[in-house]
Amino acid sequence: MQKDSLLKRIFIGIAVVSIVSNLLMGLGIYFYPGGNFIDNTEEGFGFIYGALSDLGRITAYNGEPNIVSRILYTTAINILSIAVILFYSIIWKFFRERKVTKWLSLVGSLFGITQGILYIVFAFSPADTAFSRHIILIYVSPGFLIGSILVYTIVFFIAKDFPRINAYSFLAMMIVAAMFATAVTIGAIRKDMVFHASRRVGHTFFNFIVTFNYGIQAIGALIYIRNRDSKLP
Repeated sequence: MQKDSLLKRIFIGIAVVSIVSNLLMGLGIYFYPGGNFIDNTEEGFGFIYGALSDLGRITAYNGEPNIVSRILYTTAINILSIAVILFYSIIWKFFRERKVTKWLSLVGSLFGITQGILYIVFAFSPADTAFSRHIILIYVSPGFLIGSILVYTIVFFIAKDFPRINAYSFLAMMIVAAMFATAVTIGAIRKDMVFHASRRVGHTFFNFIVTFNYGIQAIGALIYIRNRDSKLP
């Protein structure tokens, strides 16, 4: 029971972190000085051609120091990444009774923990001062994110005693990810401004959705623990 009490606090903390991270990123957007790769004179953050990672730049596209926005963005990414690492370090332990869910959850957690570590590195890889590392992480990190979501979506559906909110929220995120990937692919074929707009708009909102979704996952895990405790004699 004492162990469950600690787990409950951890999952509540993860849920709170997901909300705080989105708020911090929202504030980062608000305080962003301005400019993007298309128009460096645009005031503030442009949702059409601005990328969320622009918030992490040392210097904004318009040439102004990006101190406030960078601090908010970096803090959001780091606390979320730590929460994600904690989540995947714990969640697999709920699926050890069946061989299939045990090994699938281990693989999913490996993907998820790697994702969290890569995003911490990404937070300290501004596009204007660490461009090569920034670009590599942009293409590598999403693979681990999608891998962890896909594997755990399967695990949640197999484990019928786990709250359906976990399975369906991850499934919804997979659908959103597929739509985003489709938009980017079509844009890449067209090779026009539609490509840049679809990629950057989609990337911004997808990040907010992912952050919020981890809060839902934590709440689902909390419900599972409480339901399990209620069945104990």
